[in-house]
Amino acid sequence: MHFGADDARNPTRRLAGAPLDDLVRAQVLAVLCVLVWTAVEGLAAQELRHYSTYQVVWTRYAVHLLFMLLVWGMREPASLIATRRPAFQLSRSLLMLGMPASWAIAASHGVAARTILAIFWLAPLMVLALAAAGLGERPRWITWLMAGCGFVGTLLVLRPKVLPDPLGFALSVGMGLTFSLYIVMTRSLRTERTRANLFYTALGVFVILTPLMPLVWIAPSLRDLVIFTVMGLLGLLMLWLLDRMAATAPVSLTAPFLYLRVVLTAVISAGGGHWRLGRGTLVGIGCILLSVMVACISDRRHAVAAAL
Repeated sequence: MHFGADDARNPTRRLAGAPLDDLVRAQVLAVLCVLVWTAVEGLAAQELRHYSTYQVVWTRYAVHLLFMLLVWGMREPASLIATRRPAFQLSRSLLMLGMPASWAIAASHGVAARTILAIFWLAPLMVLALAAAGLGERPRWITWLMAGCGFVGTLLVLRPKVLPDPLGFALSVGMGLTFSLYIVMTRSLRTERTRANLFYTALGVFVILTPLMPLVWIAPSLRDLVIFTVMGLLGLLMLWLLDRMAATAPVSLTAPFLYLRVVLTAVISAGGGHWRLGRGTLVGIGCILLSVMVACISDRRHAVAAAL
């Protein structure tokens, strides 16, 4: 498996390192991406839960596409579709359908939400493995260790009760794998225009789901239509932040930061009375914060040393 030919030909790019300025920028983008991602998923879970997952996803990407067409489609339509890798772009787009579809099918199969999420959060470790195999990155041992620490913290926060059956397990792993592949493939598209990357991401999902909409459609109220619109715009912002993060530095450097999503979700849910911050949860949050802090400091020191 190989996603980036340029990385393979240039041995200096195979090191999981980046100039300090790029590293700091990528880390900031990762934190912002997680913040917006949490808002998008929170809106869907709290305000739109009576709609089908597929309607929520379709509407999100419909808003995404409509915004891009209104802003750039009239003036520079070629900028949305110009790419040297159309098949790769559309393949990557389908991963953004595979992720929610895996969730929906696993949930309908009876797998508990916390169990699905616990398995999904293997994703940062998958990012490290896929970046090594597909991009030629070489994550340092401390990065692997901190990603593992973040996953342990996630298990302590989510506390899954039992492992699902093989199908439920495969669907949960598939959810994490599609997300991880999307991040790694986005890194390999860093020489393409961000505008085109974002357009193709939404286009594939929109086209595939459109024929399904008459079967699941529930007419939204005006209030819900506003929420759908806000979610679509925030989703576009989140994907833009992820795209810029992946373009700025090797994705193995920001993989541990993804676990901050678990911390934010737990804290927000506790504030809303939906989650109890017991001792195990607090230890788990501590593990995640420690893993992110150590990875952040270690990578910055490594970047400074490499520059000397």
